[in-house]
Amino acid sequence: MTGVLLAGAAPIAHADPVAQGETAPQPTGAATPEGAATTEAAQDEAKRTGTPVEVTSLRGEASDVYATADGNLEAREYVRPVRARTGGGWKPVDTGLVKSADGSVAPKVTTVGLEFSGGGNEPLVRMTKAGRELALSWPGELPEPTLDGDTATYENVLPDVDLRMAAQEDGFTQLLVVKSAKAAADADLATVRLKLASEGMDVKETAEGGLEASDKGARAPVFEAPRPMMWDSSQGGVPTRQKATGTRARALRGAAQQRSSDPAAAETGKLAPVGVEVPESGKELVLTPDEDVLKGKDTQYPVFIDPQWYSPRASAWTMASKYWADSPQWKFNGENNAGMGYCNWYYCKPHDTKRLFYRIPVSKFAGKSILSAEFVVRNTWSASCSDRSVELWQTKDISSSTTWNSQNDSGFWKKELSSRSFAHGAEGCAAKDAEFSVKSALQAAADDKASTMTFGLRAGSESDAYGWKRFSDKAFLRVKYNRPPSQLKMSQLRMEYGGVCAKPGSAPRVRTLGKIRAKKVKDPDGDKVSVQFQAKWDAGNGKTGSWKPDRTSAKKSGSDFSVSLPGSIPENKQVNWYARVYDGAQYSPWSYAGDPSACYFIHDTKVPKGPSITSSDYPASDSEDPDDPWYDGVGTYGKFGLNAAEKDVTSYRYGINVNPSAKNKITTSGGAAKTLSVLPAEAGPNFITAQSFDAAGNGSEIHTYEFRVKAGRPDRASWSLEKTRERARQRGRRPRAPRSCTAASRPG
Repeated sequence: MTGVLLAGAAPIAHADPVAQGETAPQPTGAATPEGAATTEAAQDEAKRTGTPVEVTSLRGEASDVYATADGNLEAREYVRPVRARTGGGWKPVDTGLVKSADGSVAPKVTTVGLEFSGGGNEPLVRMTKAGRELALSWPGELPEPTLDGDTATYENVLPDVDLRMAAQEDGFTQLLVVKSAKAAADADLATVRLKLASEGMDVKETAEGGLEASDKGARAPVFEAPRPMMWDSSQGGVPTRQKATGTRARALRGAAQQRSSDPAAAETGKLAPVGVEVPESGKELVLTPDEDVLKGKDTQYPVFIDPQWYSPRASAWTMASKYWADSPQWKFNGENNAGMGYCNWYYCKPHDTKRLFYRIPVSKFAGKSILSAEFVVRNTWSASCSDRSVELWQTKDISSSTTWNSQNDSGFWKKELSSRSFAHGAEGCAAKDAEFSVKSALQAAADDKASTMTFGLRAGSESDAYGWKRFSDKAFLRVKYNRPPSQLKMSQLRMEYGGVCAKPGSAPRVRTLGKIRAKKVKDPDGDKVSVQFQAKWDAGNGKTGSWKPDRTSAKKSGSDFSVSLPGSIPENKQVNWYARVYDGAQYSPWSYAGDPSACYFIHDTKVPKGPSITSSDYPASDSEDPDDPWYDGVGTYGKFGLNAAEKDVTSYRYGINVNPSAKNKITTSGGAAKTLSVLPAEAGPNFITAQSFDAAGNGSEIHTYEFRVKAGRPDRASWSLEKTRERARQRGRRPRAPRSCTAASRPG
């Protein structure tokens, strides 16, 4: 075989190698190995150590999430599984085969249960998932297999025909290797009948010519097989080219020796689908090879016949071949890498142009703010170390029937996302990950709540042989994102006059247009937050009145916020008010989202003014003051004075962190002031509400008093109980039950 001379001076092209095994990429920076169970714990540890920390509760077979030192989260979504849960824990995928105690052969770690025959009459393969088992048996006794990494080879299952079974991360490939014309003429190869057992599943042919094993109850696919393909070892059509001579030709011939002796599908001169049939009994899988590929006059041996099975996933990958324009190359036909670009080198059988596609789940990013996003794929091999452009596009979705012709349809290639020039994997430039920025495209997908995205790789020039490269099937998305602030709950919203957030049927009547407040406003990533308050009302004549002040200034996560209601709020109108949170990148949903009741009040200047509330033990807090002090404390009583604005008041009602109620009542006469003693039970911002009533039961507006409580002495109750018991034992008496330290109060 001779090399070809390409026009123009360029470095030597190296032979197309077999891709080596790869491991899952590590996060940027040295991550802590143990991780943390919750996002919050991981973020705290990442900030403390300055290194990424995995959120172990978010770990999946093909995804992981790390908290980064800058307070954000970084996720990876892999095309293929990188780990599996075994023995109660996670382990990295390892498809290397080992012999089991029962004589069978199995991979070390995969996402499905997988077992190959150790020889004899046992089933050729058993694959299990979720309590369902698919088993295929060879129609004869099997020899003991020879193991090589992830592949078990059963030699001479028919004369001069080998059977290779290879473990995949989530399935297996099966390859019949027909090594001679004499072997191809064997009647047993005209139709290959495998015994089929499918516990709990129905196995049926698909419209695309593949197979699907579906759960009999749920009807969902458990295993699937794309349309089987077969190919020979011929070169195919090769354009006439000028021969290389001298040093260059010798280098090319030497490089050819590095190439694998077995061609992959779509890299030979003959390629055809294999007929598939599952008889009505469901107990056989019948494969019918293409006669022309199997034993045609120009067939070159060996011939390869390839069924492959997988557990279905949202992710997928495929290749499109211009030479085999109508033939799908789903999941790279079981190979772990595939070519891209134009190849007219001597090792290309046939000369061809190829494009690659990868589908990756993105649903976890819905509603998130994308800070950075990269599509990452390993460039396992290049024609030379001379950089050539590679384009990354967003494309339409792919399937097991995607071909060169279908991807050539108008609109299939939606938008070019990035273009980069590089060359990795040739002599002098080792294999390396290629990264493409996809931030804007992923943000659009997140905004649209898309479930997946499909990316297409193609050479910048599809007429330049030096742009020929090979890429791995182990691509992934690396995404740093910001979560939106949490939606405000009704329980977090209250009024200085009017109490806690109230629904339309119980909207309070307020005389005083004081402040409206949002309590403990948080961002899940710990970012600074601000609040946007708004209100609206019926302005009559089909019009809506509204109040839309500027967003508050930003404060640290967990802060309280307040704004003063404007004097323009009309009287005797039911007013709906609401709020949302902003973290510098995203807004939370409005507080009413999902609950149209929201918060309401009626501005009524005829309702009596609410009582004043004062305390020297717990002075009123000012949420706008960054230095607003905290006061003792949980376990420490404080006195609060209630003073009516009217002389006809005969009683007060109050509430501690809730609205006033009839069960919390203090009588008075002539509107005289009363003192309330409160034992705070909750550290942090607290509030007291109070309302005054006259003899006829007419209530005033509700007044809300905000104060801040230190942690205080949280162990006081248990300490007092032990002391009381000890003293009782010394005195020979039974101890009295201690006073409750939940929101306790007493009139003074």
